[in-house]
Amino acid sequence: MRKFLSLIAITFLMMSCSEDVKFNDPGLQGLKNDSFWRAADVRAYVTDGKLTIEAYAQYEVLTLGTSSTNLGKYKLGSTNSSNFASYATTFDDVAIEYATIPTPGPVSTVSLTNVGTGYTDATSVATTGGSGSGLSVNIKANANGGVTEVTLLSRGNGYMAGDIVTITGGNLNSKFRVVNVQNSNGEIEITQFDNVKMTISGKFKFNAVNSNNNPLSADVVNFQSGEFYNVQIYPSI
Repeated sequence: MRKFLSLIAITFLMMSCSEDVKFNDPGLQGLKNDSFWRAADVRAYVTDGKLTIEAYAQYEVLTLGTSSTNLGKYKLGSTNSSNFASYATTFDDVAIEYATIPTPGPVSTVSLTNVGTGYTDATSVATTGGSGSGLSVNIKANANGGVTEVTLLSRGNGYMAGDIVTITGGNLNSKFRVVNVQNSNGEIEITQFDNVKMTISGKFKFNAVNSNNNPLSADVVNFQSGEFYNVQIYPSI
């Protein structure tokens, strides 16, 4: 009988834990530095077509922004300041702020801007240009000698979002743009926008750097597996 009661107690505890992590409707939650984080209140605003989501927990504010409400993915930490994430906490009058702002670092994501000519498939290809050094890539080229795919091999350091980098070899004319760097990157994905009920849903993940240079805070805050669901869009204020 005691074993049976213990089994019931364990089952009830497991159900309670499962219920605790079930997604709120509406709600916003994710993993902050590998620990579960959930907003106590969340709301969204649209101003001039740009989306802002504000999520509040005790002493904490998480803000997500995208350049539109269109479905799709929005890269963070790039030169497009309309796509951003920020996190702030204030406790005992000590303010700590993080943001996905352009900052020097190892390259995270690139976008090919010029395929160039004279290239062939190659590995460990050096690069030139940009703010940093040490960046090398693997490349694939088409029959005309144009680069069609760039894969990061060594991410280097000291690069900035927006840097234009040249791939060596070929006719030295294939280039790509640094979209963002590892310590300030991520994406927001809008998966659903209901313009009748005025609600929005999606996912997010990002690294954000210490933006107010507070020596008491870590250099980077990380959010992973983030989701927002049926967040109400309120009139802009």
